[in-house]
Amino acid sequence: MTTPAARPRRRWLRIALAALAVVVIGMGATVVYVVRSTPQYRTAFLVDTSDPGPSGAQRDFGALADSVGAAVRNAGDGDALSLRRFGGGCGEPDNTEELVSSATGNGKRIGAAARALTPGGKATLSSGLLAAIDDFSGRYPFRGSKRNRIVVVTTQGTDGCGGDPVAMNEKVRDRMDRLGLHLEFRFVGYRVPVAEKEVLTRLASATRSAAPQFTQDAAELNAVLEKLVVPTLPEAKPIEVPAQEVPVTACTQDAPSEYPLPTVPPEALPSVAPSVRLPNQVKLPAGARVYAARPNNHLIAPAGQTCAYTYFESGANWQLSVSDHPVLMEGYGQGLTVSELSGRATDCSDFGKTSPELLEQLPPDVTESACKEADTGRTVNIPSGVPGLYVGTIREDRSTDVKAMLHLLRFRGAHPTTNGLVCLLPKEQADVCTASLTYFFLQQTAGTDISAADRDRVIAAIEAYVKSLP
Repeated sequence: MTTPAARPRRRWLRIALAALAVVVIGMGATVVYVVRSTPQYRTAFLVDTSDPGPSGAQRDFGALADSVGAAVRNAGDGDALSLRRFGGGCGEPDNTEELVSSATGNGKRIGAAARALTPGGKATLSSGLLAAIDDFSGRYPFRGSKRNRIVVVTTQGTDGCGGDPVAMNEKVRDRMDRLGLHLEFRFVGYRVPVAEKEVLTRLASATRSAAPQFTQDAAELNAVLEKLVVPTLPEAKPIEVPAQEVPVTACTQDAPSEYPLPTVPPEALPSVAPSVRLPNQVKLPAGARVYAARPNNHLIAPAGQTCAYTYFESGANWQLSVSDHPVLMEGYGQGLTVSELSGRATDCSDFGKTSPELLEQLPPDVTESACKEADTGRTVNIPSGVPGLYVGTIREDRSTDVKAMLHLLRFRGAHPTTNGLVCLLPKEQADVCTASLTYFFLQQTAGTDISAADRDRVIAAIEAYVKSLP
């Protein structure tokens, strides 16, 4: 009596198993398709097609387009490539456009599209960057399994529509964070004006990217772009010179001065070795000298100067000058002024908007809003990559001299500590300021968890900053 009922059940079971097999096969095919379709490397080229006007007549836009075309032809066969341009009217929807969407085998298409580009409009860098980030936000085209990169090829370091560069940097960083994307940026400058190199370097720093590579001719541009797209070629890296062993001059409170010099306890004076080995990243410029300022602490300044404390309250509040005549006023008189101060008022003016740790340690009579208002943007933050370590450069217009200023904020115990260096020298000694700020930064960050990549990125930002000074 039960046999006939069992047959339909077996039939439905066979049908269900067959359907399940179809689903499993379909899912397997989908997985195989996704795996085979996912590139290891995905690179988006973002190219500046703005019109620089009469001042940029020598830009040679054709060479820029040819270099991009040559680079993509040398990319790996399995690399996914795309092309986007920026340049046009401020606020216009077409001031950036994806010309070739991401796919493998795109070399010829991108080369042809690049050669067809014509310059026009303003450099809408912000619009281009945000749109290029959005291009990576969808499920398809697939992102690279090993690396996702945006290569920005630009002739300018700023957005042609104006606006605050710091705000633009924050927008770029916030857009990536909101979308949960991990993207590498590589900035390649082609005949970028000197004054704009520092701004582009700060943008690279804000995105935690390598320092921009600035090129002046088509050959340099070709070489840089080729190394960025060919996986077997290493990226261009700064050449490390052999470390120098250089003689040292000791700072002393017995130096002649037009002002009375403070009495300093022996433990704050340097214990001088006859020489010191400079880091590989620092080369002593011609006419410069290393001075032993404090125990295990050195400065680079012009030779033949007087080095002495001009203010000393304690081991955490002091000022030291290296100049013809040590002076108390920070940054006045040619030479070097280095200081260490533990005081929240100064910290607020430098890092009130960039250091959340600082806002947590304000005294009762200082509000969070007041601390932020004290930070007027005079100090430009360079992300260090180390929690609780802040680095900033300060720009002050002067007509004849280079005035380079570097401040670092760290948290030691209950109070923040700010270390500052001011280098005020003639323009022909700008290389001394670069070496001085770089050496100061390296010594201040010794023993921290800063990575080699972050260290080199900050050093590049310092170099670009000094070069951009009037």
